[in-house]
Amino acid sequence: MNQFIAIADAAAATGSQSGGGFISLVPMLVIFGVMIFFMIRSQKKQAQKRQQMIDRIKKGDRIITAGGVHATVIEVKDKTFIVEIADKVKIEISKSGVNTLLNGEGA
Repeated sequence: MNQFIAIADAAAATGSQSGGGFISLVPMLVIFGVMIFFMIRSQKKQAQKRQQMIDRIKKGDRIITAGGVHATVIEVKDKTFIVEIADKVKIEISKSGVNTLLNGEGA
């Protein structure tokens, strides 16, 4: 009989501690939420800065592609650039393939 009372007391004690356990997790969850917020905000700022750089590219600018090719912009289209990578060697690249603007307002 005493064993049943001891088990019941232990279960009651465990139940009352679970509420306290949740309260102690709240600060951790808040810190985690703030970290996620700042990470997402940082990524959005970087994406916006990159988009501004791509929008600023014009004819005659020097760029470096994501593949490391140095080129001069010959023509700007809606979603692509026509670039010259050597004398009389022109290729068309996607705007998302531009990694760096070498000369321009932001360089």
